[in-house]
Amino acid sequence: MALITAAEARGHIPQTAGTAEDTLLDLWIARIGDVFARWCGYPPATAGAAATMESTSYVRYLDGPGGRELMIDVYPLTAVTSIYDDSGWSWAAADLVASGDYAILDGSMGLVLLTETATHGTWYKARRSIKATVTAGYTTVPAAVKAAAILAVRNCWNLRAEQGRSNVSGGGVSLGLRDEEILSPAVQEMLWPFRLGRALL
Repeated sequence: MALITAAEARGHIPQTAGTAEDTLLDLWIARIGDVFARWCGYPPATAGAAATMESTSYVRYLDGPGGRELMIDVYPLTAVTSIYDDSGWSWAAADLVASGDYAILDGSMGLVLLTETATHGTWYKARRSIKATVTAGYTTVPAAVKAAAILAVRNCWNLRAEQGRSNVSGGGVSLGLRDEEILSPAVQEMLWPFRLGRALL
């Protein structure tokens, strides 16, 4: 899955000749998706993977907040597989918080709340005591993010035409595009509402 398809990009670049440039467009779209996600504060789901704003599974290690509220730092949050709470950082079976003890209160902000009847009364207030396995990101790409991706692809096309760039290789993704060329001021403005709190720290 990607933020947009090559066909959606082509629809906004009149100079494209049918599907002949789809391989190039797909490379740009993948690169743009990673740049957007990193700028918006999304971490790679696994070591060495590209960042994504789309729905994926994460293991997040978070500081324990104390109290009953826990903010997962990647959102929108759609599912919680498990949460361990351990100030000793072993996150053993005994540290697993029962799934009935908490609920997603506001997935759009990553807020998880311990229920009033929770056996696990409060989260530890300790550094890195939380280990949460969650599913977060957009299952449907928001229209504004799609529009920003289309604009970024069109900008890439125009830069390539203006500067005669042809250094495109799939393996190493040598696209000759710097992050700041992808993140034009107009693109940043469109993406600003989708930045995670962790991107602003």
